[in-house]
Amino acid sequence: MIMEVTLWLSFVGTVLILAITPGPSVLLATANSMKYGKGKTVGTIAGDLTANLCQIILAAIGLATIVISSGALFQWIKWCGVAYLIYMGITKIISKPQIDLSTNKSKESSFSKLFIEGFLMSAANPKAIVFFAALFPLFLNEANPLVPQMVILAITFLLIDGLSLFAYATFAEKLKSYLENQEKVHLQNKIVGGLLIVSGVLLSMVRRAN
Repeated sequence: MIMEVTLWLSFVGTVLILAITPGPSVLLATANSMKYGKGKTVGTIAGDLTANLCQIILAAIGLATIVISSGALFQWIKWCGVAYLIYMGITKIISKPQIDLSTNKSKESSFSKLFIEGFLMSAANPKAIVFFAALFPLFLNEANPLVPQMVILAITFLLIDGLSLFAYATFAEKLKSYLENQEKVHLQNKIVGGLLIVSGVLLSMVRRAN
């Protein structure tokens, strides 16, 4: 078996929790949908996913090197990943949302411009590659081939993230009043933060083959 079903389902659940949280990419896709329509916002989403793919590849190269060179170090990184999930959960709970959906751009924009905007929004986040490097090891079984597992995780992540962004863009008008309500977003962040902490705790209990 290329990848354990239980690990993959755990990954899907974790990514779903992260995807529904209004972050910079979600807010950009939402704002652009309000200004240009959801059709053109596909460019923004494509740019974001392309940047994510590049970050995943860079993280995967680093992880492959670690797996080959040191299994013990790989295990240590997995536990760092668990700690990172819990840290993100605590951060979500205690942080105050800063939402800005102001629209100052013109009503016309090309696919390429929106693609670049989405790409830069995601690529400029220095925490992204650290996030992928910390998240993916939690769902890898070193007893199985590494590359196929990374491919499965990457495709799964991109599909869920892309569908989430498109959903936000589709319901942008209805979401605008929600996203501009700081208290509602803060409550959602508390819920998501709690789920992230639970995910980190549960994943720390997963036994892995050596």
